[in-house]
Amino acid sequence: MPRLAVNGLIILVIAAVVAPFIVYAVPGVVGADHGLVVLSGSMEPRMSPGDAVIVREVPPSEIERQDIITYQRQGSDTPTTHRVIEKQSTENGVAYVTKGDANEERDRGTVSHDRVVGEVIFVIPFIGHVIQFANTQLGFLVLVLTPMVLFVLSELWELAKSVRDPETGGEDGSPAADEPPAVTTTAAETSSTTDDESDGFTLTRSSLQLVLLLFGLYVPYSAYVAYTTQEAWSIAVATGTAIGFLFCLVLYLASRGSGSNSGATRSVDGVVRRGELPAGISDRTTIPLESVESLVQMALDRDDWVIYDEEQDTYYMTRDDALYLHRAAPETDGGTAVDGGDPASDDTVDSAGSSADGDHSRPTGGDGA
Repeated sequence: MPRLAVNGLIILVIAAVVAPFIVYAVPGVVGADHGLVVLSGSMEPRMSPGDAVIVREVPPSEIERQDIITYQRQGSDTPTTHRVIEKQSTENGVAYVTKGDANEERDRGTVSHDRVVGEVIFVIPFIGHVIQFANTQLGFLVLVLTPMVLFVLSELWELAKSVRDPETGGEDGSPAADEPPAVTTTAAETSSTTDDESDGFTLTRSSLQLVLLLFGLYVPYSAYVAYTTQEAWSIAVATGTAIGFLFCLVLYLASRGSGSNSGATRSVDGVVRRGELPAGISDRTTIPLESVESLVQMALDRDDWVIYDEEQDTYYMTRDDALYLHRAAPETDGGTAVDGGDPASDDTVDSAGSSADGDHSRPTGGDGA
């Protein structure tokens, strides 16, 4: 319960810090139209440099004496925020006489309503300093880009952990109590699944290397453009490019080492299914492999399954018209098998067995018996 309360308090603090900036950036959430930063002290103590004012567009009938309005001065691009001290009716419509609270004299001339940006509905202290800093190149890097990169890295770290350390039932290799039973796949189902998956696109490590090369060339350029222009489109492009690069990099790094013994053992657990050798095996092109690790690596590269036929003690994978297989126990010329050990289980595959005599042979990878 205390931990839940602490988490709730943290969320409230974050919301309190972020909310003013959301109101400034999107004034519509409070029914306003503009968010502006105070640059001078002409309205002190009501508002000081670095404060932000939230302005709402209103008709002339809603502006009265003592209201604070933001208006555009003639010949100036910077809006002015002053208090209305007098409201006049002229031939051209309503006009206002304004004055800064800290000024001794009123402003020169009058302000026609067509130059009024709106009425100030409230002031947010201090956040203008942060906003002005964020508009600089250093501020953009510190306040915008760095938190975004840290967030993306944390998400990619979680992705990498899930890829490299998939959940298992227990340390002893036995399935957990809530783990679903092993899936038994028949030859027909395997063939159908393989044919369907052959029409898809598989991203291999070589493909990831090419994508990473392209991203590696484009990320610095897009980051430079975003840093110098600070336009919304350039920031979006740079962010998307960086996220894509990091995503592919995590996938590439997480897939390393699958060819090692430990990697192959982990891969077997998640790739092998039970099934039966396809009927009419003699009609297919059969390609024997020396080890189950080679078969598993091929399945991982092609996002496919390895099927284990317990009766034949054979691992195989179909691809197009070819049948790749590895027999866990050596074949003989008609007698009993030389290696009388038990067949490999689903969790541990022994592919190191060999013939004791010259008359006995076993399938190899195509380089000779």
